[in-house]
Amino acid sequence: MPKLLQFVEKSHPILREIVPNVEDFKDPNLQELINDMCYSILPTQLKAANGAHESAAGMAANQWGIKQRIFIFTPDGSEAEKKIEVMINPSYTPYLRPGEKSPKLVPAFEGCFSIPLTTGIVNRYDAIMATYHTPNGQQVSRLLEGWEARVFQHETDHLNGKLFDGRLDNYSGPECLERIVFKDKEEMDNFWEDKVRESRKK
Repeated sequence: MPKLLQFVEKSHPILREIVPNVEDFKDPNLQELINDMCYSILPTQLKAANGAHESAAGMAANQWGIKQRIFIFTPDGSEAEKKIEVMINPSYTPYLRPGEKSPKLVPAFEGCFSIPLTTGIVNRYDAIMATYHTPNGQQVSRLLEGWEARVFQHETDHLNGKLFDGRLDNYSGPECLERIVFKDKEEMDNFWEDKVRESRKK
C-alpha cells in the first residue's frame, strides 16, 4: 500500500537545493517512491495532506522533502482518470519555432503547493525541448508548448531549488512580475474560479 507523503514548509532548505540526478533505475526503493508520489498527488490525498489546492498540475519530490530528481507531470489535473507521467532527471532548453529569432516568453498566473495562499505572474518560455528519463531509464526528448511547457518548467525549477517567486525574496527563480498573497483560502479559490470563467469567455 502506498504511503501518503507530507508537504514541507516553504522555509525548508530542500526547496532551495539543486536535487542530484537519479543514477540507479533498478533500485527497488525508486519504484516504491514513485508509487508513493503517484498516490499522494491524487485529490483525496492532497486534501488529507492539507494541500493548498484540490488538484495538481505536477509535483516535485523535494516538495515532499525527498531529495530525488523526480516529478509527477499531470498538466490536465491529478484526478485518477487523468493522464499521469513520471519524469526523472528533467531538463529543458527554449525552443525556437519557425520564423522566431528569439524564444517567446509568455506571462501567466501560477500557483504552487509550496507557496500556500499565493499566486504570481511568471514569465515562461512558450515552447521548450524537454528531456527526461522514464522510470525504466529510457531517455525522452519532446517538444512541449503552452501550458504543458509551463508546468514542465515550474516542476524542473523546483528540482533546481527555485520557487516561482524566488527572485522577489532574493533567491534564484524565474521572472515573477507580480505576487498576490491572499488573506485566506476562500479568497484564493474565488480568484482562481474567476480566472477559469474568464478563460471560458475567450
